Amino acid sequence: MDLFANVNIKWMKHKGYFIGLSFLMFIIGWISVVKNKGFNYGIDFKGGTLVQVKFAQKPNLSKIRNVLKKAKLEVAEVTRFDEESKNEVQIKFKAVKKEDVSTFQNMRQLVYEILKSNFDKNNVKNKIDINNVGKDVISKMLLKSQILEKMGIIKADALDEERVAKYNEIADKIATYRKKNGIIKNLDELSSLGIPKPLMDYIKQNSYCGDFSILGVESVGPKIGKELRKKATLAVVLSLLGMLVYIAFRFKFSFGVGAVVALFHDVLITLGLFTLMGKEINLPAVAALLTLVGYSINDSIVVFDRIRENMRLLRNENFIKIIDDSINQTLSRTIITSGTTFVAVLALYLFGGDVLSGFSLILVIGIIVGTYSSIAIASPIVLWWVKFFGTEEEKKRIRMATK
Repeated sequence: MDLFANVNIKWMKHKGYFIGLSFLMFIIGWISVVKNKGFNYGIDFKGGTLVQVKFAQKPNLSKIRNVLKKAKLEVAEVTRFDEESKNEVQIKFKAVKKEDVSTFQNMRQLVYEILKSNFDKNNVKNKIDINNVGKDVISKMLLKSQILEKMGIIKADALDEERVAKYNEIADKIATYRKKNGIIKNLDELSSLGIPKPLMDYIKQNSYCGDFSILGVESVGPKIGKELRKKATLAVVLSLLGMLVYIAFRFKFSFGVGAVVALFHDVLITLGLFTLMGKEINLPAVAALLTLVGYSINDSIVVFDRIRENMRLLRNENFIKIIDDSINQTLSRTIITSGTTFVAVLALYLFGGDVLSGFSLILVIGIIVGTYSSIAIASPIVLWWVKFFGTEEEKKRIRMATK
């Protein structure tokens, strides 16, 4: 399928405009980086604690902020997570000074106690909050009842291991149901799990449904965050250098320079625009950048391969015309490939939820920037490199275009 048959665009004639456009995009994006005194790193890279909470009713974010502030916790931000109807909140705390496990465990318990005292209207003493206890606690509560033994479901002479396993099975069903739904709003919901009525009555007598559930706690110490940041930067830089070596070996060094400059162009502009939109740089974002590096180099290789082929076939043709013709000949392939990929990642961004938002947004921006650079940046860099550092034969083929 050829969308652009007989295209005859003089790409190299307009290379100055392309470079100017790239410089403008770079300035726009990196103004925000300078203004914010660096990137907006997630807890993966700067350390901190992230607590995700689901409420039974619509949460009051202002009240949550005030409650945590009164408790003198160093809260960075409290934001809604995912769709508003899901009633989920993400609480981000500033980096902790100590990195021992007990510090992180205490943070979870501290947040739970604060939220419980301010938001749990169903708080009942001497009963467990079934929305905020582990499977083992639920199992111990059930085991204590001995109802399955009284009902004959567990034999009187059964081994302790058999008894524990049976109650663990029921506790696992409850924990799985809670994980699937985020929160249990009413204990009657558990009747659908096939739990015997006498045991259900016991559960109702000894537990209650809290008004919120802590879905997860993610903690990273400042030292680990700093180390991850160094490794992520090293991974991106080494990937770019690896591309330089491969292209230089596979084609020529001039092509390698053009490809790597285009890749730096893609990464820097994407990072700038990503930061301008207020997004966090975290491990998924770095994964997206590495994906972008691999995707962008693929487009450049297609153009370079056609340039190399045309240089062999058109030995008496000037180098600038060969570059223009090669880009025009691969234009349909580039647009079709990038277009279909763009539709896929755009759908991922629109419907993938908050977890994949940063990852997919980098790919959305990167595919546009990467496709543009493969056409309008990589080849001009190759041309300039050959013009100043190429062989006499290569320089002669460039001069042919100016006569």
